[in-house]
Amino acid sequence: MTSVHPFLVHFPVALLTVAIGLEIVASLTGREELSRAGWWNQLAGSVGLAAAVVSGLFAEKAAQIGGGAKAIFEVHEQIAFAASALFALLLLWRIGSRTRIPRNYRLLYLLLFAAGVCLLLAGAWYGGELVFRFGVRPAA
Repeated sequence: MTSVHPFLVHFPVALLTVAIGLEIVASLTGREELSRAGWWNQLAGSVGLAAAVVSGLFAEKAAQIGGGAKAIFEVHEQIAFAASALFALLLLWRIGSRTRIPRNYRLLYLLLFAAGVCLLLAGAWYGGELVFRFGVRPAA
């Protein structure tokens, strides 16, 4: 049975990238409906990220990772954990603010969110290195 990890990882990257874009445009234009759309993308992307991390942990057990790929894998995994922690914090912060970005902390929130998206993209790059450079194929 093939791992679902390669399938799942694309959703959080796409959804969370769209979410930050919507939130930036909402902040610049004052259009609340864009922020609501950003919230739903953030929620779906955060859930998707949790699923991708869990599936990655299962895939790790079955994958053959050796040589130079081991170091790349460790970086990929640590980035995924850091991004997950950051997006979980941002999700809880937003839930605590009744799904709205706190006005007094909007810039801080968006900067942290952008940092999270950068982590996701870096993690995706390392994941791509594992697959395309080292031939690691998750199976579980």
